[in-house]
Amino acid sequence: MCMSHRANLLQDSVDFDFGDATVSGTAVMDFLNVAVHEVGHAGGMAHPSDSCTEESMYRFVSFGETKKRDLHTGDIAGIQSLY
Repeated sequence: MCMSHRANLLQDSVDFDFGDATVSGTAVMDFLNVAVHEVGHAGGMAHPSDSCTEESMYRFVSFGETKKRDLHTGDIAGIQSLY
């Protein structure tokens, strides 16, 4: 998926520049990477333990990170346990 649009979000007095990190580079928060995480919250998911750094629901994300666009086995198991 290639997104050409960028959005800007002001949250907790911190300015985040969102876009597609595969196109825009490492200076942006990857929109799809963050969206997958937030949709997980909408579905009832919480953050996993701090040792689960590869999960989409892990509590931290880095600028330019795209690896959490796809669900990890722990994400899938978590949503299956809810539904």
